[in-house]
Amino acid sequence: MTSKQGHGATRRTTIKAIAGGLAVSAAGGVGSVSAASHVDATIRMNNVGSTAYEVSSVSGTNVSAETGINNPEITFTATGTRYRIENNGYPNHPLEFQDESGTILLSQDDSGSFENDDAVNWMDNGDSVEFTLTSDLSTQIATYRCTIHSGAMVGDITADIPMVDYTPQTGSVSFTTPDDGATVTSPVSFEMTAENFTVEAASNGVRDGAGHLHILVDQPALEPGEVIPNNEPNGYYHYGNGSTSAEIDLEPGSHTVRLQAGDANHHAYDLTDTIEITVETPTDPVARFDNDGDGEIGITELGDAGRAFAEGEISISELGEVGAAFAS
Repeated sequence: MTSKQGHGATRRTTIKAIAGGLAVSAAGGVGSVSAASHVDATIRMNNVGSTAYEVSSVSGTNVSAETGINNPEITFTATGTRYRIENNGYPNHPLEFQDESGTILLSQDDSGSFENDDAVNWMDNGDSVEFTLTSDLSTQIATYRCTIHSGAMVGDITADIPMVDYTPQTGSVSFTTPDDGATVTSPVSFEMTAENFTVEAASNGVRDGAGHLHILVDQPALEPGEVIPNNEPNGYYHYGNGSTSAEIDLEPGSHTVRLQAGDANHHAYDLTDTIEITVETPTDPVARFDNDGDGEIGITELGDAGRAFAEGEISISELGEVGAAFAS
């Protein structure tokens, strides 16, 4: 890359060089793309008077920018990544992002067309901004600039996104255990397998035909390319380390459990499997209230048993067994 005082005429589609002073992060992070509290990559920018921006550092995943030069090109390499840009020149040099025609997409000083997009989740904190790079935004974002000194403080943005086929004609994922229709006890053990699809750690980055597995409990499968939420309390379980086995605590009753493959940034493949299981209540009251499975009854678990007795779910003798386990 070379130093640029202004916006180049051609938007580059690949990283041309990695020179000395280039701050580069490896592709392939794991993270939630919409949670404002989670950031995958941070770019720290300073102003050089009123003549240019410069990048002082880059950290995190799926981004690169050369440090110590005027108006460096910034390259994003994965949709679904949440970026934070720390603008140390604010408020004298508000930051703005535009497409190639000059249409404002995101701005600290105006209204951009993507600022109300829930998936982008734009946040302007004054001295920093945050946004999630969606597929739509990645096809349009082309420049960053100062809203006040737009003739000098302006640089290119490239979205160099790997092409992934989220609807492959071959490949499958499936549960090997439990069987469809099985009656099980909690915690439920799951074994998973894949054919013509590479199960690997998310740290390997986004690659076509590869990714990791997700278990969805009582939730519908995601459409191809959609981001699978990272929300275990709502039934979304991610196995970004490449695991093909899992153990999940489930409430007694019937559950629809789905397996779905996703890429390193949790974009869903059209590769799924679905089973119906019934989780039965353990007949041993001590096992029933041993929520953490450590073989002992703690004060919280004893309290759960007391509430169950008050609601008529267990007998006084069963409560006594739980109390005896607590006291032992």
